[in-house]
Amino acid sequence: MSSLPLRPTATALARYPIPIELIAALYRADEESFARMTGRMPEYGRARIAAYCVERERLHRLGLRLAGTCGEAALIKAAGPEVGAALFAHARDELAEPPSGQPQPVAPSCAPAAGHAGLEASERARAA
Repeated sequence: MSSLPLRPTATALARYPIPIELIAALYRADEESFARMTGRMPEYGRARIAAYCVERERLHRLGLRLAGTCGEAALIKAAGPEVGAALFAHARDELAEPPSGQPQPVAPSCAPAAGHAGLEASERARAA
């Protein structure tokens, strides 16, 4: 990943104000509501909101989530060439990784865990 900061230019952000109510609704939305709300938005609008959100630490994840619904061209148009391209790549990386709150699948192991060997030995001793 590039070390470019994900900071849109002030000119890119100042073109149009973004309603805070919309950002709050997107922030609180579950998957279904998020898909419904963003599905009605033009791609450039989603890209602008994504560029705005990644600028703020608390909204960074929302910005990446929104950027994941946009094409690279829309993100470049909204945030500028360097930031838009970096945001596109970063959002794709985030989409490839499972969310941190989700349990990761564990591959089954044939070998007994270290704690089980001691339990099995004590059970055999009790049975004898």
